[in-house]
Amino acid sequence: MSERHPSTPKRALIYGAMWTVGTRWMVKGLGFVSTIIVARLLLPADYGIVAMATLAAGLVQAMLDFGASTALLRKGAVTQDEIDSAWTLRLLEGCAISLLLLGAAHPSALYFKEPRVEAVMWVLAACIAISSASNIGFTLAQKEFNFSLQFRHNLICKSMGVVATIAAAYLLRDYRALVIGVTTGYVSGCFMSYVMHPYRPRWNTTKIPEIWAITKWLMLAGVGGFFLRKSDELIAARIGTTGEYGLYNVGADLGQLPTGELGPAMLRAFLPVLSSIQDDVARTNQAVLKTLSAVNTITLPVGLGFAAVAVPATVLLLGAKWVEAAPFVALFALTGVVQFAMSPLSTLLVLRGHTRLQNHIVWAEFAMFVLCSLILVPQLHLSGLIWARITASSLNAVITAVCAGLYCQVALSAMVKALLRPTIGAFGMYLLVSLVTQWMSDSAWGLATSIALGALAYTVWTTLTWFAAGKPEGLESTVYDFLTSRKHA
Repeated sequence: MSERHPSTPKRALIYGAMWTVGTRWMVKGLGFVSTIIVARLLLPADYGIVAMATLAAGLVQAMLDFGASTALLRKGAVTQDEIDSAWTLRLLEGCAISLLLLGAAHPSALYFKEPRVEAVMWVLAACIAISSASNIGFTLAQKEFNFSLQFRHNLICKSMGVVATIAAAYLLRDYRALVIGVTTGYVSGCFMSYVMHPYRPRWNTTKIPEIWAITKWLMLAGVGGFFLRKSDELIAARIGTTGEYGLYNVGADLGQLPTGELGPAMLRAFLPVLSSIQDDVARTNQAVLKTLSAVNTITLPVGLGFAAVAVPATVLLLGAKWVEAAPFVALFALTGVVQFAMSPLSTLLVLRGHTRLQNHIVWAEFAMFVLCSLILVPQLHLSGLIWARITASSLNAVITAVCAGLYCQVALSAMVKALLRPTIGAFGMYLLVSLVTQWMSDSAWGLATSIALGALAYTVWTTLTWFAAGKPEGLESTVYDFLTSRKHA
């Protein structure tokens, strides 16, 4: 992937998606290697201690995420006062989180009935304070479409964290190794942000009120999003046995992995690209619709295809003793598809300044999840929680689409048109793969055959319908234009 700065928004979005997907996969890959090695040196309880502390820290962070970087990304041109004020606000946010974590450390240890959580939270408090001082120049790099910088930064810092974790695990053989690895990642991330970007932020509070006016609703939406993501885990751990919760938790991680790694990474470059053309409403809306079609053309078949092969994939990846997790894997794969479907429209709402509306949508989704859980869990047990999430996410998608039409002048008919071909093709592929999977064995060969047939069928459908529809804007045209431009570059 070239490091040249793209010359057009279309190319910027392509390059941004490539770099951010690469970044996310690289980080996950290094983490996976670390887990394979360290898990042989530590006990599950060691991971549990750090996970408990991280869960508590995540709640506090969600409550005080002011979204300063988002405020910069959503604007076209920004002044130095705005940049420095965003950095100052982020620093104040980090210090406040750290103080709250110090205060919550002992109560959290009592709640989890694990005294060692307290010391871990002290360390996390210090790490977050250090991280909040990181160079905001990386946000400026995003605005300039320099997405490769984040890749290099993450590669260096993640590698340092992995090496530190493995070395500490070999020497200490307990949870302190994980804490050392986390600390190394935070500290190196802050240090390298100044080494790798020339911008030097200064203390400035003049524009904080303006930033706060934009992002305060994003903070409340973040809290709602955190509860929405974690509340089902809290309920599942309460109503299920240890074994059932283990199946549920692993099923959630595995099922949401495909869309969870593809979707958000693909859209990381979307907001800064849109901000560069936001003054042209028609052009912006056209870009949103094209992106809506393009990303769903990828995530819909990936998510539904994974749901179709959930049983053989679970057995192959986790072993036969995990086969009971397969229903959870399939349902969570569907959950990932629904949750991500309207993300480009959510980004547009943020760009247009409808952060309060976005907050209301998130909390409406959470309320629907609670209501559906009360109805479905008594009937379906743990599966009821997943169906409650799917229902709530579907409501979110509908409301987001309606709001984008009302407040951003994006026609509902255009949204339907953008999603129609990939949706029909993905569900047709799901039926085909499900049928083929029943005939094939649970071997790696059988799984590969099912996936290959599904991919071939979906590709043929997408290509033929693209030509039949008159070559509309979407993934197909993006790929075609990109390959054409590379040939003539």
